[in-house]
Amino acid sequence: MEQQRKAAHSGWYHETQSSQYGHLPLDPHAALIQDRFLLGLENQLDPTLRPLINDRQGLLRASRACYDVLFPDNLSVSRTETLSLYDRLSSALTVAQVSGVQCLCSHYAARLAPLSSPDASRESNIRQTHITQFARLLATQPTLITAPMLSQLYDVGLSTRDIVTFTQLIGFVSYQARVLAVLNGLRGRAAAVLPGFPSPEGCEQKGFSLAMLQWTSRLPEVVPETASRHQQDVLDLIAPDARSSSFYTLLVHDADALSEFSAVFNNIMQAGERPKAAWRELSAVTTSQLNGCLYCAGIHGRLYLEAGGSETLIEELFKESHRDDAVDFVSQKRADAKEAALLEAVITLTRTPERFDARRLHGLSDAGYSAVQSLDILLTAALFSWSNRLIQTLGDTLNR
Repeated sequence: MEQQRKAAHSGWYHETQSSQYGHLPLDPHAALIQDRFLLGLENQLDPTLRPLINDRQGLLRASRACYDVLFPDNLSVSRTETLSLYDRLSSALTVAQVSGVQCLCSHYAARLAPLSSPDASRESNIRQTHITQFARLLATQPTLITAPMLSQLYDVGLSTRDIVTFTQLIGFVSYQARVLAVLNGLRGRAAAVLPGFPSPEGCEQKGFSLAMLQWTSRLPEVVPETASRHQQDVLDLIAPDARSSSFYTLLVHDADALSEFSAVFNNIMQAGERPKAAWRELSAVTTSQLNGCLYCAGIHGRLYLEAGGSETLIEELFKESHRDDAVDFVSQKRADAKEAALLEAVITLTRTPERFDARRLHGLSDAGYSAVQSLDILLTAALFSWSNRLIQTLGDTLNR
């Protein structure tokens, strides 16, 4: 595994080769919660706020179903599906720890604790080391994931199906952490940051533009004509052109995860009476730029303009001279209070979900966003913390 630019805080991260959990207290009851997606936080909201969440039942069903697909109670491995439940939950714990959302750390730690760890052979240790390092790097710096890193996952025994599932679960837990951070904000809880928690580095991606770009897979895709009936059904259900999309024909290696990811995406991006709302598209653009995703930033930049967004704002966001601090620079100089409040809320939720609190929600409200619009903005940022990681890890973005 290629080395990160910045070492992680060793006392905080759980290593799968060790039985020590560092600073993370183990709460066995965290594994028994009935709602394993929201972890019961919605029940702690003020009654006046609960309709905001209850009105999103389609989204919640899809999110819970995706959790069950990725982290079932029981799982058998095979030649093509070698990711054990231990592999999945230890990786989820790594991503949760990176996010700093403590209830999520407690949940995955409690589910992992009863499981037997892999054998102590050299091959097993190498495999676990690669899995842990890959999960941590993708959760923190998706732009640093390279094609050779995927090859290294093949080298330690993962199949193409495994790698697709592995990337999906890292993206899903990144999304889940940010949804829970929003719920904590709605509960009025102050952000709780553990001592020594590492500060994120800025993304140094260049080349943002509104140009039409092409995405090509780094891994072998499923051939629709020879796919299983279930895979074909999922492709036909999620999009009219899914059979001709490299993105979908790659993700359909794990058809169930793709189906639920698509349902989550549609439930967020097509919510309400305005499926192309400017605030939602601007949130997608901003999150994608913070994560360094050229492909998503370009697509949703165009959709933002189609929804009546500001050309000047997009030009400022995409300026090469700003590099990794472009969104910060623009948010601080914008005279438009609504745009500045949106950018600031998305910056915090995307980069540092553990620091997201009620102040950012109040900032959106004070700028004139309704409660529904504010939730739209934040759920979109959470979604693209998942979607960007799929796009950046599993393929390359090229000029047409």
